[in-house]
Parts: sequence; C-alpha cells; structure tokens
Amino acid sequence: MRERSIALLALALLAGCIREDRAGCPPSQAGRSVVLKIVDAATGRDITESGAAGEAELFLFSPDGTFAGRVSVGSEQVVHHVPVPLPGADPGACRISVWANAGEGQLLRIPADGSRIGEAAVSLIGDGDGYHGVPDDLYFGSAQPAPAGGETPEEVVVVRKNARMHITVRGLDAGLPEERYYLTVRLPDDGYDYEGNPAGGTATIRRSGAFDDRGDLTTGAAFNVIHSGTVAEAVTVTLYERAAGRAVADRAVIAVTENDDGLPIALPSGRTSNLLIDLRDGTGVTIRTEITPWNEVYQWEIW
Repeated sequence: MRERSIALLALALLAGCIREDRAGCPPSQAGRSVVLKIVDAATGRDITESGAAGEAELFLFSPDGTFAGRVSVGSEQVVHHVPVPLPGADPGACRISVWANAGEGQLLRIPADGSRIGEAAVSLIGDGDGYHGVPDDLYFGSAQPAPAGGETPEEVVVVRKNARMHITVRGLDAGLPEERYYLTVRLPDDGYDYEGNPAGGTATIRRSGAFDDRGDLTTGAAFNVIHSGTVAEAVTVTLYERAAGRAVADRAVIAVTENDDGLPIALPSGRTSNLLIDLRDGTGVTIRTEITPWNEVYQWEIW
C-alpha cells in the first residue's frame, strides 16, 4: 500500500508538466485541475482503468478561440485518475480540447501560437498513391471549466471519436481470384478540427476483400474511418475490378452513396456501419445498411 501511494504521488507531481515551448509548468489557480474520464458512449460505462485511451493531449483555447496552452498526459495518469493542473492565470475562461490514443495512424497537429480552435487538428495520412491510411481508435472530449475553481478536479468525459465500417459484396463469382476486386470509401472529410468537427478535404480509403464461407466478398475486420458530419454529405463506396493490363484502367463495377431507403450512408461516431451490396439481381443492385456497436459486425444471414 505504501509503495502504491508513493507511485500515485509521483504521478501527481508529474501531471501536466510536459508542454510545448514552455520551460516548466505555468502558474495556475489553486485547485484548477481536471480528470479525464473515458466512457463507452454506447453503454455509458466508465472504461478509464482499461487503458484503452492511451496517452492524451489537452489543448486550451481562449474565449476568442485562440490557442492558449497545451498539457500532455501519460497513459498511467489517465488510468489512475491523476488530476491534471491547468496552465494559465484564468483557465476557467478557456475551452479544453482533448485527443487521446493518437498513434501513427493519423497526423495530430500541435497548435502554434495564434492557432485557432476551428483549424485542423487531425488529418489522415496519404500513402502517395492517392489513398489515405486508416486512423487509430481515437478518443475525444471537450469541456469548459466552471468560472470559479474548487479543490475537486472537474471531469472531462472522453469517448471514441471515429466510426467503423464493414463492407460485404454478395453475388460475385467466388471462383475468381479475390485479388481481382477491391473497394474504396470516399469520405467528405479527411480529419477533425480542435472542436471535434469533421473537417478538411476529401479522403479515399482502399480496402482489399476476401471471399468468406458463404461466397461473399468482405473487408474482413471492421476498419476505422472519419465519422459523418452533422450535415449529410455523400460517402461513396465503390467496388472495382482490376484491369488485366497496366494500360487499361480498373473498372468501377458499382458505386453507392445511399441505401435502399434513399438515405445517405451514415458513419456515426463510436459505431460500426455495416454495408451490404447485393448484386444477385441481374437487373439491379440492393443496398442495405445496419448500425451496430463498435466491436460488432452484422451477419447478413437472413438476406
């Protein structure tokens, strides 16, 4: 027990002391600190101690949206609910933007002096061939501390940020090599701003497929994507057949933006969007979508 107390004390002393372009921890009001609470949005369950969110970066922005400070928080600090001191003379006037578990799957920008809260914070990484990589299992939270500080740290709730996709194509000839086909997902945004809104230019993710036991071509495991914005913008999923020679372009077999109800393909944050492209009807195509929890892939057995 004594060793645990010493370890937690050491974490508390280290909390928030890593900041860009600062020689130490700037002064903060007594008692002005926050604790990150990692939550599974689907169930409301506190998963902080699971360590799923990894390390975190806290960015502070002034009331007019100008960058005002940064605090880095280690994974052990998050897991053990260690309070994070807020920099500055009046952190209660600032807005906090928290990004966690940002590994090498995307670019997380560190704001420069004068940066604004509406600028790009996260961007997908291009592969040099016109496609973008798949992002990490990002977590995001935002808060504005109460005007008057107290001794009890304020909680900042942090949840999964990205959406997931799983794609199934039914009706292809399973006797052909699966390498003959691939899928692309064109997203209207390639990242998020510091407020967590989808932002930036378009991005296209390419995924290979494999035939399963039912003869369906699937993308295998679900993959992460930038989630949909509040305004419905077209997400386009295209099935391609590879050309036999280099001089011929790959053929787009089908491109879809809506399901059979005429609704845009939705990519909700923290959920998995399951898409079925059914080509068995010789005169048309059937598109179905199902939204499931993060770690659940829908089984299209009844269709």
